[in-house]
Amino acid sequence: MPLTFPEPKLPLASPTLFLYGPPATGKSTCAHNLSAAIGKPAMDLDTLIERRIGMTIPEYVQTAGPEAFRDAETATLKALCESRPDGIVALGGGALLRPQNRAMAEACGPVVCIRTSVEALVRRVERKKGSRPWSKDGDQLRKLLKEREAHYSSFTLQLNLEAEMTPQEVWPKVLALFGRYIVGGMGEPYNVLIAPHAVRALPNVLAKLTPKPIHLLLVGDSNTMPLCGPAVKAALGRDVPTFTIPAGEEHKTLATVASIWQAMCEAGLERGDLVIALGGGVTGDLTGFAASAWMRGIRWLNLPTTLLSMVDAGIGGKTGADLPAGKNLIGAFHPPCAVLADTAFLATLPDRETRCGLAETYKHAVIADPGLADMLRRFAECRGDLDYLTALVNRSAAVKIRTIQEDPFEKTGKRAALNLGHTLGHAIEAASGFALAHGEAVAIGTVAAARLSERLGLTREPIADNIVHDLEALGLPTEIPAGLDEAAILFSLSHDKKKADGRVRFALPRRIGEVQTGCIVPEDTIHELLDQTQA
Repeated sequence: MPLTFPEPKLPLASPTLFLYGPPATGKSTCAHNLSAAIGKPAMDLDTLIERRIGMTIPEYVQTAGPEAFRDAETATLKALCESRPDGIVALGGGALLRPQNRAMAEACGPVVCIRTSVEALVRRVERKKGSRPWSKDGDQLRKLLKEREAHYSSFTLQLNLEAEMTPQEVWPKVLALFGRYIVGGMGEPYNVLIAPHAVRALPNVLAKLTPKPIHLLLVGDSNTMPLCGPAVKAALGRDVPTFTIPAGEEHKTLATVASIWQAMCEAGLERGDLVIALGGGVTGDLTGFAASAWMRGIRWLNLPTTLLSMVDAGIGGKTGADLPAGKNLIGAFHPPCAVLADTAFLATLPDRETRCGLAETYKHAVIADPGLADMLRRFAECRGDLDYLTALVNRSAAVKIRTIQEDPFEKTGKRAALNLGHTLGHAIEAASGFALAHGEAVAIGTVAAARLSERLGLTREPIADNIVHDLEALGLPTEIPAGLDEAAILFSLSHDKKKADGRVRFALPRRIGEVQTGCIVPEDTIHELLDQTQA
């Protein structure tokens, strides 16, 4: 049965973003760096207070007293929150001590609490002694931090910085905690927003496009259009032409692409217009590919609705269609102008679709984030918590985004790490006649890759059994189904799009958190593996 979610505790799709934390953590600097990166204005609450009171904060505290300052702080924050600005707000180190202040801020937008070591903060304060009314020197700061430890620790979104990190290393980490990313390297950078009700940001995203699209077309599949289409239309505030394609991998064909082109023609889409993809990986791949060729390339925007597409298929800019000989053999690099991953849409997923997304999420844990594997082990107890699922999507997508930005067009081999589980997985999926869902095939392929790694001596750890344990706990298959034709698997494998010099390259795990790419596996080793891993 699909899940149902209450309204999330954190309005992560809010236009207002708050930075909070102890004095001297660099909140104002981070706000300005974020402003330059994502185009939102930076605001400093202390500066707004000083404008309100007509003097510096240390002067006001000395003349009017601490409580008068806190009253002015509350009044300034209240006015700011009521205006709900589209910007990044740096808060003073005690701005949310009052419960009403915290409630106002958290009702307006998400709050990231930035922290670093006490000694690093002491060094910064000592360099500017007397400039802060509650932390004039190192000793006073140490006392203040001890008193406020529980307060700062109580915020959900925490970023603990290493003292030596530069400001340019900090702001992307803060942005990720907000569920926002900027993906570059493939032409014009595009924004990714991962949040409950992210679709509500659609009007703001469209308003910032240059040139502004005149005509829109919403493309969804037969599952997602009735379930999620009304929310998209409500967010747009107007009726738009829609086109529904049949759901399922078996329809990921050039014939379906041609039908989307016909719908674009009927909707009057021109070079400056926009097509919106609403659905899972198949819908995004087909719509993006159709957009790449229509009028020699028009913009498209992706609204992924499945866990699999939110963490993997919906991000990266690769689009395409299948041919009878293999998956994704025809396609183009054509990144979207934006990705809005509305995690509230996950409530529409049947259990099987959810498990398929978990397979891709676990793949990302094996590639680069062992902590993500720990997070997945809590899935059974937390799956009804939308904040947990949003954090899970966010952490998994971060692995994909980091990887593609290191190798946008697959030139260096780093992006090939994302093929973990897919080389054999695609072949198994095709050999099953797509009776196996993509995520199920990836789970089987990930186990197979681990077993190949052990056979080739790439890992000294017996990781395959651990991967099997984790995947089975998530309800995923780990063995090739009995009776699947080995010749059909080998045929699909021989037509894998990742071949080079006539040889298939594998991504194989060395340990949880590290993958080696470009691995050539002897054919007899593959035959032995297939013989021994069927159920």
